[in-house]
Amino acid sequence: MRKTNLLFVSILALLLTGFYGTSLQAQDATPSPSTGMKDMKPQMEQMHAQMEQMHAQMVQLQALMKDAMEKMAAADAAMKTHMETEKASMTSQMALQHAVIDHLQSMDDHMKAMSAQMTMKPAAMDMPKKTGAPMKMDKGMDNQK
Repeated sequence: MRKTNLLFVSILALLLTGFYGTSLQAQDATPSPSTGMKDMKPQMEQMHAQMEQMHAQMVQLQALMKDAMEKMAAADAAMKTHMETEKASMTSQMALQHAVIDHLQSMDDHMKAMSAQMTMKPAAMDMPKKTGAPMKMDKGMDNQK
C-alpha cells in the first residue's frame, strides 16, 4: 500500500510540475504590458516571413503533386492503349492459329480421302512396264540441250 501511495504521489508531482511549467512558459511568451510594440515588431515580421515561406512551400508542393498526377494519368492512358493493342494482337494471333489448324485438318482429310481412293483402285496404280526402248524426245526438249 505504501508503494502505491508513493507511486501515486510521484506521478501527481510530475503532472503538477509539467502543468505549472507549461503555464510559466506560456506566460514568458506573452508580452508584459511594460514592453512596447517596438519589441513585438521583429517577432511579427519573423512570423510573417515564416508564413510566406510556408505558403511558397505549399504552392511548390501543390505544383509537384499536380505534375505527378498528370504524369500518372498519361501513364495510365499509355498503359490502356498498350493493353488494347496487346489484346488485339493476341486475338489476331489466335485467329491465325485457328486458320492454320483448319488448313492442316483439311489437308489431312484430303490425304485420307486420296489414300482411300488409291486403296479402292489398285489396278489403276499398276504402270506399264518399261520395254527398254529409248524415249521419243519432243522438239521442246532438244532446245534445252
